[in-house]
Amino acid sequence: MRLGYRASTSVAVSLFALTIAAPAMAQNVTVTNITTGTGYALTIPTVEATSTNLTEAQIRRVFTGDFAGTAEALAELDAGSIKIPEITLSYDVPKTVGEGTEKATVVYRDIELSDIVDGVAQSAAVGSTSIEGGAGITMTFGRMSTGLFDIGGLLAFYGLNTPALSDEFKTLYADFAFDGATMSGPGFSCEIGGATMADFKARPLKVSFTDITEMVAAIDPDAKEMPPEVPRKLVDFYADFLTAFESTPMLAEGFNCSGSDKGSTIAATGGAMEMGGFKPGIYPHFSMNDLAFEVTGPEAGSISLGNFTWKQMDFSAPIEALKSAPAELNDAWFTENWRKLVPAIDGMSLANLAMDIPDPENSSNRIKASAGGFDVSLADYVNGIPSKIGLTTTNVKVTVPEEEAGVMLRAFGIAELDLSQDLQLHWDQAAKTIVIDTLSIDAAQLGSVKLSAVLGNATPELFSADNNVALVASMGLTLKQLTVDLDDRGISSLVMGVAAAEENQDPAVMRVGIAGLAQAMVLGFIGTTPEAMAASEEIAAFIKTKPQVSVTLTATEEAGIALPLLMAATENPAVLAGQISIKAAASGDARPADQPLTMPAPTEEPTDCCAAPSDGAAAPNDGVQSESQVGKQTLKN
Repeated sequence: MRLGYRASTSVAVSLFALTIAAPAMAQNVTVTNITTGTGYALTIPTVEATSTNLTEAQIRRVFTGDFAGTAEALAELDAGSIKIPEITLSYDVPKTVGEGTEKATVVYRDIELSDIVDGVAQSAAVGSTSIEGGAGITMTFGRMSTGLFDIGGLLAFYGLNTPALSDEFKTLYADFAFDGATMSGPGFSCEIGGATMADFKARPLKVSFTDITEMVAAIDPDAKEMPPEVPRKLVDFYADFLTAFESTPMLAEGFNCSGSDKGSTIAATGGAMEMGGFKPGIYPHFSMNDLAFEVTGPEAGSISLGNFTWKQMDFSAPIEALKSAPAELNDAWFTENWRKLVPAIDGMSLANLAMDIPDPENSSNRIKASAGGFDVSLADYVNGIPSKIGLTTTNVKVTVPEEEAGVMLRAFGIAELDLSQDLQLHWDQAAKTIVIDTLSIDAAQLGSVKLSAVLGNATPELFSADNNVALVASMGLTLKQLTVDLDDRGISSLVMGVAAAEENQDPAVMRVGIAGLAQAMVLGFIGTTPEAMAASEEIAAFIKTKPQVSVTLTATEEAGIALPLLMAATENPAVLAGQISIKAAASGDARPADQPLTMPAPTEEPTDCCAAPSDGAAAPNDGVQSESQVGKQTLKN
């Protein structure tokens, strides 16, 4: 549902701003039967004002919505109190089904302002608000109140009362409180908790909302191009608007919704919510707790989330780019400079995600998974690209399926996978390096692998808005150092067990063979230097008995190894001979000896006992496999 600009502005400001002309003697005034509106209908049965400088004519005129013409007088309102028992606004909205329109109605009740001096009320409240919209949707809002309300300051913020431009931030309202709301419609209902905010401050806008609205409305919708002055004015308006206010954090209670559809009942709930404080050019973080979605019935399932947070966004760089842009903005400028308009987004995070839902590809299966946390952290933006990146996922748990895809893991005694990963990297501008602080995958009971690296020749051109320049710069990167840390908590025993079963070998014998092969590969890769010989021994010890190993490769040249040479090494490792030095160290207590892995026999589809084999061989008499056949099939799988 959306009100036209003039209708919504008229109602919103009329609730708290009731004067227009030169001051009059303080008096008590009662006005009845106010009706007005163009494109909407506004009805006010009664307005009661005490000890006010208003007249009846002035009160009637204020509801016409001529705030631009009466803003200066509105900021000088004096009154002991203003009470409006009810305001009714009705307007037409498009039907949700079919053509035509239907009536929507908004009713504000028990509006009261008290102790108003020079347009500043010491308290203001709307007792309740009800909305009856299209398609049978209704909403009821509880009491909204504030301990201070600056009518003139609010008008100035919207650009409707600007006797002199000012950069001073004034408190427009303080101690805001909202008692909550309800919403219902065909097949659903919701209860929404209350909210509080301590303070909201703003300065006057340089261009009014009215001017912008009238400018946009005057644009010919059939014109092929927008008038050249319009983009500049819109850009200036939004850049000004984003730096014109600040606030303290807003805290809100949760919500509880339920409904039904196709024989299933649906419930959605949420706990406490928080929006951080706005600052000029800064859009704060937004956080929701204890979200849950549950379906009962034919499509039963559930998803829950302990916390969702969208982190802060900084528009300072885009605002500065727009301020320095040419007077006439066109498509070519936006195409060339769009990267400068990307805000610095700090990222997002999730915590304690759990799901149990039907498998959309197989209705007899269910998808069960959980995640302890997921976090994306972005910082130090350069030309619209973050030069510091963090991506962390913790304790992603997935139930191992019992069918063929999970047979191998279940045979090893693993009924649930527990995975975590972490990526942290940053650009060191002074050193012209990209440092991969960590890139790790941890599989809990199976083991982990962790990489760290330093890439050289990382110049500022990597962040160029010209894609060709950035591509050339990326091809100039070099590898200066790479460290790999492995922690074997069971993964090698699983791999050895499966491989040994397939080859009908002893796992211990197979380990010795693989260790020897690894030693040979290291020497062939690096060369038969004393350092390489020592490193190959440590790597072999890791494969044979030790559960941990750390291997560090370092370029022998300070500049590092060029990317083309690294790409060539994927086919011929010998090209790196003499280019890399290596160090390795195995550690930890010896792992237990490998045990032969027994794989369960696969489930076979029943066969026709009397069907003749295609090769003419005699069919089995009873259709049952022999023990040797089962064993061979087990090893095959």
